[in-house]
Amino acid sequence: MSDLLTLLPQSGDDPGPWVMVTLTRAEGSTYRKAGAHLLVSPTRRLGMLSGGCVEAEVAARCAPLLQGGTEPLEMVLDTRRMLGCDGRLTLLAEPLPPELPRSVSRVLTERRGFRLYSRPVGSGWRPSSLEGEDGRDFVHEVQPPLRLCVFGSGPGARPVKQMAEILGWETEQLVLSSDPASRYPSAGWTILPASVSASRWVDARTACILMNHHVGRDAELLRALWDSLTPFLGLLGSRRRRDQILGRLSFEYGLDLSSRELYAPVGLDLGAEGASEIALEICAQIQRIFRGELPNVHEFRSQRESEKSQRAV
Repeated sequence: MSDLLTLLPQSGDDPGPWVMVTLTRAEGSTYRKAGAHLLVSPTRRLGMLSGGCVEAEVAARCAPLLQGGTEPLEMVLDTRRMLGCDGRLTLLAEPLPPELPRSVSRVLTERRGFRLYSRPVGSGWRPSSLEGEDGRDFVHEVQPPLRLCVFGSGPGARPVKQMAEILGWETEQLVLSSDPASRYPSAGWTILPASVSASRWVDARTACILMNHHVGRDAELLRALWDSLTPFLGLLGSRRRRDQILGRLSFEYGLDLSSRELYAPVGLDLGAEGASEIALEICAQIQRIFRGELPNVHEFRSQRESEKSQRAV
C-alpha cells in the first residue's frame, strides 16, 4: 500500500502549502525503498524516508518551495557521509499536485488504484501526475489498502483481525447466517445471509481466511469464493480436513481444483502455539504473498476476469 493513502488524509486540516518529497531511487542499505513519500508544510512533517535520520534535513532544503517557489528540487543524500549508514537516496521535491488528494480519496472509497508518474528534474520536467511515460518517468503504483476478510465466529478470528489492523489493513469479520453463533452476534460482525453473497466483498487486494471449524460452512464458502478475484484464499485446519472438503467440492459440484491455489493449512510454519501465534503465521504469509509473490495487480485482475468469462461461455 502506498504511504500516500495514509499521509494525505492527515494533511487535510492544514492549509499548507504542502511539498511532496518522493524517494525515486534508493541505493545500498536504506530504510525505505523507492516510492516512499514525505509531506512537508511550514509547520508539519508527515511520513518517513529513513529511520527518522534525514527528515529534518530534507524539510529544511524544501524552504524555497514552502515560501512559494514552484521549481522542483532534486536532492541526493549520501548517508555514508551524513550518518555512517551505507546508503544513497535520490529525492524529488515539488509542490503537492492539487489533484492528488482527490485521486487518493477515490482509491479509498472505490478501491481502484492508479499510477503516479514523477519526472526527474531537468529538461521537460512537469509536476507529478496520473499521466506519463514508462521508461522516462518514475512510476509509483498507488493501490488500495490490503483488505482481510475473516470468515468465522470462533475465538481464533479475533487475534487475526487485531493483528491485521495493527498492520494497517482493512478488516472484516463475516459470519454465515447458517452459523448458530449468528443468532447472538458480537460487535463488528457482518452476518452473511448466504454464501453466494461472500464474493461481493472481495477484490484483487483482498485476502480471505476461512476459520469456521465446520466442514459444511467452509465448503459452502470455498465454492462461493473459488472464482472470485481474491489472490489469497486460505483455509484453517489440517491437511486431512482440507482434502475432505476439496474432495466434496470436486465430486458434488465439479469444482476445478487446479484453477487456483488454496493456502491450506493457512499460515507460514513458525511453530505457533495458540491463537495469537497462529494469527502471526497467517498475517506473515499474506504479507509475503502480496509483497513478493503476486504478479502486477492489474494483470492479476485481468487474468481472473478472463478466466471467469471463458468458463461462462
